[in-house]
Amino acid sequence: MTGNESESELPVPPYPPIEPTAFDLIVIGTGLPESVISAAASASGKSVLHLDPNPFYGSHFSSLSIADLTHFLNSHSTPSSVCPDPLYSDVEISNYASRLLSQHPRNFNLDVSGPRVLFCADHAVDLMLKSGASHYLEFKSIDATFMLDADAKLCSVPDSRAAIFKDKSLGLMEKNQLMRFFKLVQGHLSLDESEENDVRISEEDLDSPFADFLTKMKLSHKIKSIVLYAIAMADYDQEVSEYVLKTRDGINRLALYNSSIGRFQNALGALIYPIYGQGELPQAFCRRAAVKGCLYVRFCGCR
Repeated sequence: MTGNESESELPVPPYPPIEPTAFDLIVIGTGLPESVISAAASASGKSVLHLDPNPFYGSHFSSLSIADLTHFLNSHSTPSSVCPDPLYSDVEISNYASRLLSQHPRNFNLDVSGPRVLFCADHAVDLMLKSGASHYLEFKSIDATFMLDADAKLCSVPDSRAAIFKDKSLGLMEKNQLMRFFKLVQGHLSLDESEENDVRISEEDLDSPFADFLTKMKLSHKIKSIVLYAIAMADYDQEVSEYVLKTRDGINRLALYNSSIGRFQNALGALIYPIYGQGELPQAFCRRAAVKGCLYVRFCGCR
């Protein structure tokens, strides 16, 4: 380079064309399962071609801004020669805060699959840590959990013995019942399967509905609701639904909740959430796959 030339004036060499003819694996779509498979195959040394028709990561696990969500719904709600059967129909979109959203378009994102929190000790978190996908994610700690009681009032969910004692919404009898219950669960989980002990929960109780077991433990309706829906995360009304959570599964969920508390120094509670939405999870695995050599291509078309 002479003294009269600058770096910006130098000719830029063309990027070498990528013309692969064969792949060990071709993955279509960037939903969470597809993205995990792509990352795993790439990390094991396989050549992977990853295709996606959408201009965003995540498929139905994506997190979209209001504008992107509007465009996505509109583009999939009208029949065309390419897509005679649209993914959505009769879509009506209303915006009651257009000025606010236009000023801060990237500050609001909607999870297409609905917001879902993760337990700190969940297998999904272990997978992200082991695979390295966690390097491309940022989480926010859910520092407190609340639920509606029978009187439609918010009540806090105690997540430790100290929290139980500090909770002013619980009476002394409720606190004692809850402490005895947690002590029983911890004793059961700490025993070896071959050990016989009065602390172990019987096989008959383990195979019974969890709601019935909590009633047998003489827990109040409020405490039962906290354990069933805020800690064990039961999806349906356990008093009337056919999808009944068994005591064995309920105990395992309590163990997961307990092991999640305090796992990370910057997460006070048991739950965490991707700070930019659920769509960050598949995107993180896609980025990990790309680092390991996966070729990612977007294409236009109908699913």
